[in-house]
Amino acid sequence: MKHTFGGLWTQEKLQVLEKYLQFYATALKNQPFTLHYVDAFAGTGSHDPKVKSSQGEIIPHEDFQGSVTTALNIEPGFHHYHFNDLNPDHIRELRALKVNYPNKNIHITEKDANSFVPEFCAALGKKDRAALFLDPYSTQLNWATLKYISATQKIDLWLLFPISAITRMTPKDGAKIRPEWRKTITRLLGTDKWEQALYRPKSLPPMDDLFGDQSNHDGTERLNVDELEVWVTKRLRETFHYVAKPHRLTNNNRLLFLFYLAVSNPKQQAWRLADRAAQSILKKH
Repeated sequence: MKHTFGGLWTQEKLQVLEKYLQFYATALKNQPFTLHYVDAFAGTGSHDPKVKSSQGEIIPHEDFQGSVTTALNIEPGFHHYHFNDLNPDHIRELRALKVNYPNKNIHITEKDANSFVPEFCAALGKKDRAALFLDPYSTQLNWATLKYISATQKIDLWLLFPISAITRMTPKDGAKIRPEWRKTITRLLGTDKWEQALYRPKSLPPMDDLFGDQSNHDGTERLNVDELEVWVTKRLRETFHYVAKPHRLTNNNRLLFLFYLAVSNPKQQAWRLADRAAQSILKKH
């Protein structure tokens, strides 16, 4: 079973991840830590570079994960690898893949990522450190899960944030927000105040303002995508001690994802080191 991917942004994402994992494992190899790599939406571990004709309702379909084999091939490696997925077919593929890496300590779990991640975080000991990759297939990730990660103070997180899902669920005209999506948006953004934050009164064209005709300009309009990116970044920086400027992943000049590095370690020495690595890697992309 192979996964088909949604676009070239997937290869770009994996290149960034690979370079950071290489930096991370090398930087900590002589430290007295047990290093964990964690993939909460692991998929099958392989990919098939084709574009699916059918796309999901919220974001383009991207159900393959090459991140598993990317991480397993990093040298020096991690002490433990944790691959989680809720799809039974993916779990079977991961278990088959495990046979190819007999010298790696691979742990495979079949749980909802929003349960798996808090459980993993709670099990971390004093000498544990982890690099965690969160690449949800669509809108599965809860913002509350990010808070568990931050609270550990032991995890470097790479997060693929589905900005296109937010823009599709928050139409430009505030009056057109679908009621059934409100709970999902609140869960994704971690606040029920998102509407006040993302929407503003509609602006009047100069001629309407001059003649006082406001009949067609009542209501609210959503922030543009650049402003939305600033708001999401601000939210993450309220949660983590360090968050790098996101790397934009696009398709046909349309912004699909924001790829974030977030560091839970409160020590400036740790996140400054992560910052230098991230800036160097992202500059090349």
